[in-house]
Amino acid sequence: MHDTKILEIAICAVADIAMAEHARLTAMESVRHYPGFISWRATSAHGNEDMVADIVEWENIDAARAAAEKVQTDPAFIPYMKQITTVAVMQHVDTKNIV
Repeated sequence: MHDTKILEIAICAVADIAMAEHARLTAMESVRHYPGFISWRATSAHGNEDMVADIVEWENIDAARAAAEKVQTDPAFIPYMKQITTVAVMQHVDTKNIV
């Protein structure tokens, strides 16, 4: 049986890409200590300098949902969240069909 994990996919526009990327590093350092965290892949769009995408892997949906609540009050996320002007996609997907 395939071990299903959860990918959290967020695609956002940011006010200042340099400031957002710096703030994202602080957020990444904090979230790596959250229960159920596996990895965070941080990306930036080519040709659209104000767009970023974050792909965070979680052990299960409960861990992903708990983290979504926790980031709302985690001081390490405040600078990154302040840089986000628009959230285009915020979705949890399972990995059972990923090869």
